[in-house]
Parts: sequence; C-alpha cells; structure tokens
Amino acid sequence: MTTSYKTTFDRFSIYLLAIFVSPVLFGAFMALYSMIAFQDSWSFGPTVLVVALYSWPFFGFGAFPVSLYIDFSARMKNYPNRVKALLYAGSGGLAGIVASVILYDLFSMIFMFIFGAVGGIIHFVVVVLIKKFIK
Repeated sequence: MTTSYKTTFDRFSIYLLAIFVSPVLFGAFMALYSMIAFQDSWSFGPTVLVVALYSWPFFGFGAFPVSLYIDFSARMKNYPNRVKALLYAGSGGLAGIVASVILYDLFSMIFMFIFGAVGGIIHFVVVVLIKKFIK
C-alpha cells in the first residue's frame, strides 16, 4: 500500500470508528437523562440500544461528512478546538431539527436541537480522543 493511500485510509478509519462509538455514548447520555428526568423509564441497556440504533443514521450520514469537512477543509483546518466544538454543536443541532421533523411532534424542536447539539459535542470529543489515542 502506498503512503498516500495508507494516510487516507488512516484518516477515514478514525472517523468511521467515531461514527460507531458516538451513537453508543449518545445512547448512554440519553439513558442517564431519561433515568434522571423520568423515574419510570426503561432500564439502561435497552435505552442505550434503541437510542444508538435510531441515532446512528444521523451520525453516519450527517456527522461523518461534516466532521471530515471541519477537520480537513482549508478554511477550517486551523481553527481552535473551541470553534470546532461550536461548529459540531451547531451541525448537531441542525440534525436534531431534522430528526424532529422526521419524528413529527414526538419531541419538541427545542429539545431535539439541544439533544442534537449534545450529540455533536459527544462526536467531537470522541473524534478528538480517538485522534489522541491512535496516531
């Protein structure tokens, strides 16, 4: 394998790993939220599984290209991590609004925007941690 292909594969593998880890962590966050906010909720495991399955398409088709653009765009490559975290949160919030439209009044748009922003921040943290651990 040539060096350029290996570099490209290494870059994509970090982001592919992140789109499989992020929904599980987002599901854990949502399970903890539902256990705290609603005393009569599902148990932890099924909540994590359901939220991870429902949120995976948003991470796969939304967060994957956005994170590649934010991290490798010539314009945004040199931005500090605080700005990148805000960009991830904003794009996650937009994905939350799209999810609110798809789920049609199951949750309010404000809550879905907040949940999407939290999901974007979780994805940003996962990508940064994977980059630090896998060099």
